[in-house]
Amino acid sequence: MKKIVVIFTTLVLLVFVSTTVFAYANSVTYTGQGLIQDLDGSYFLRDEICGIQNGADVDGPYLLWVLTATGSANADITGPWGTVSMTKFGNGTFKYISAWYSPGSLPGNVVATYDGKAKNAQLTISHGCRPKQIGAWCSPGFWLNTLRFNPNAWNTIGVTPPGPYYNDVIGDPWASDTPTLLDVLNNKSAYFGPTDQGAAFNAVGAYLTDLIPGYAFDPALVGTSDSCPLDAHGNFK
Repeated sequence: MKKIVVIFTTLVLLVFVSTTVFAYANSVTYTGQGLIQDLDGSYFLRDEICGIQNGADVDGPYLLWVLTATGSANADITGPWGTVSMTKFGNGTFKYISAWYSPGSLPGNVVATYDGKAKNAQLTISHGCRPKQIGAWCSPGFWLNTLRFNPNAWNTIGVTPPGPYYNDVIGDPWASDTPTLLDVLNNKSAYFGPTDQGAAFNAVGAYLTDLIPGYAFDPALVGTSDSCPLDAHGNFK
């Protein structure tokens, strides 16, 4: 009788775990799609988009998960956040926006399940944004000179020259005209009074620096050398 009780309890436990973790019959385990592995074994995002104004899905750190399972009607995803439903877009494409997690901790530890017939499904991190924790300063001259190259640092931050209007994104000091960011970089004396020219010029550098994924403009670094994390082609150093 004891053996029967033990066996029965084990079976109940197995059924409970299965129905809790796997809501649907078909599953796909995340293996690192959307990440790049460095020589030292660390992982980082292949595509980084930060800030809603730059096309990000949310402001702040996040990861966008995409499951492709053509013909499926429902899906969920299980990871460090627990088990949640994914939102359907189109024919068998599902998305979920999670908080930021260390990329190296995710392969093998995130599972998506879906209904319908078993497919050659794929689970990937489309893009995301790292937490801004590292101070940086890329000078106005850097942002101007990088445009001589293709690709360049503007590509990295997702801004197309000449960029937005200065007054729309910075606005202090306020320009009497409506220059773009590139207008100010090209001719800092054309739109501002003598006391504001340098401040506005540096404000453009600060604004663009703050858009670098994983970095934040640090006023304490203004005027320092080698405090820009990008090279002239927009690659991280």
